[in-house]
Amino acid sequence: MRWRWFNIPVVIYIFFPFALGANPASLPSPPTVTSLAAILMDATTGTILYEKNADLPHPPASLTKVVTIHILLDKIKKGEFSWQTPVPLPPETWASHQPSDSSLMFLGPNQRATVQDILQGLAVASGNDAAIAAALFVSGSVSAFAQRMNQEVERLGLKNLYFVEPSGYDASNRITARDFALFLKFYLEAHPESLNTLHSLREFTYPRPENVENGQKVRPITQFNKNSLVYTYPWADGIKTGFLYESGFNLAATAKKNGTRLLVVILGTTSSNLRKAIQIRNDEAVRLLEYGFTHFMTWEVPVPPLSSIRVWKGSTLSFTPTVPSSLPVTVRKGREAHIRVQCTQSFFIEAPVQPNTVIGTLRIYDGSTILKEGNLLAGVEIPRGSWFQIVKDTLIVFFRKLFRMPV
Repeated sequence: MRWRWFNIPVVIYIFFPFALGANPASLPSPPTVTSLAAILMDATTGTILYEKNADLPHPPASLTKVVTIHILLDKIKKGEFSWQTPVPLPPETWASHQPSDSSLMFLGPNQRATVQDILQGLAVASGNDAAIAAALFVSGSVSAFAQRMNQEVERLGLKNLYFVEPSGYDASNRITARDFALFLKFYLEAHPESLNTLHSLREFTYPRPENVENGQKVRPITQFNKNSLVYTYPWADGIKTGFLYESGFNLAATAKKNGTRLLVVILGTTSSNLRKAIQIRNDEAVRLLEYGFTHFMTWEVPVPPLSSIRVWKGSTLSFTPTVPSSLPVTVRKGREAHIRVQCTQSFFIEAPVQPNTVIGTLRIYDGSTILKEGNLLAGVEIPRGSWFQIVKDTLIVFFRKLFRMPV
């Protein structure tokens, strides 16, 4: 079992290649996991607290729909449509045209649906018909939408996610527990509202009277969230379940307790009894979450401000790099008093300066163990100054070197 950090920028001016945390041998023993693959992650810092077969490719089943939801939410954020925009429902989207063992939101003829209906149908009812409606609405075809999904995960650097359609019904879709947890971390940062508006909803009713056209009489169907952790685990507020006979039972769950948000991905839970398999999957997810909450916490470490840097031969004589007032790290409970920050920085630099020019380093320690380290970046662009400034600073630097002064 490893405890490690991922290469994810923390703030715009600082890039942290995350380092190994405390000695894994000193970590408390995690619970036993019988599912094929699993991972437990601090959703804020990306720290892995537990993993098993985390890089094993596996069919995601309906976990696929979280990527479909992300693409819809991203387009809402960009203003391309709204929650109340009508979604066309051609025959390809109807429940009657989906595979017989599909999860459905029960789309059909003579109905109206908004983007909000489709999103909730994806998140709560896990409707394969909703996934087809989303794909046709956004991209015109299922294959074009799958290409859009793959372009998005490639943009995020997630090389082990691959999709051939938006519902997860096709077992050719592939994820790994690690890369899907990383996707979920990004997803929650991009769409934090989705937990309240979609993933923690306990039920979904469709079609409602406003969804019916031409006076057709349709019985509303109420479905309950397939992620039962939102009922049974007090701190859970998402995200999604999935099942195929080829994949077993999958779960991507998140919970927040005392300021710490954790993500858990469970893949490939099986049993001779399907109901028992669901219970095993849920129990293992809860045990991992409890393990994380019991032994670890997300700790905001104060960061000291940086000093001004003199810019030789630049259009600006000096600048002060911006750093956040604090940075989150995952620490063992009881170790808070041992956490310290060490910054080293340059006090002189020669123009031109680019935003990604390295001007120092930052390390966060737990005692003598480095928890997090990385480069401090300038975050500003300063071009070369006038010829007069260049000549002047050249002379100043010459004489400072001559008298062994820092430059």
